[in-house]
Amino acid sequence: MSVIRVEPRGGRDFDVEVAEETSPGVPGLSFSFRVRVDDAVLAASGTAVGDEAGMIALVHVSFEYLLAREPAGAILPEFELSTIGRYFPTYPADIADRVPR
Repeated sequence: MSVIRVEPRGGRDFDVEVAEETSPGVPGLSFSFRVRVDDAVLAASGTAVGDEAGMIALVHVSFEYLLAREPAGAILPEFELSTIGRYFPTYPADIADRVPR
């Protein structure tokens, strides 16, 4: 299981830390990422441009989506969220249902 922490950096930029547990309560590897929420993903998810809480939720569920498909070590260290759709074409449609409104 992974613990995902999302911290705003300002504007649409976020720092994400993914900490893996090797077993419950036993820490494993930790990975850091820099992510930008771009217009395409905002539109697909229905998240408003100025909604910081909504963008944090969007980044969090995007990492849940990614981690269900690949290990944290395989994720690019810095990217825009729309990049996910290049690797997983169903991402825009799948994520729209997961972002809280």
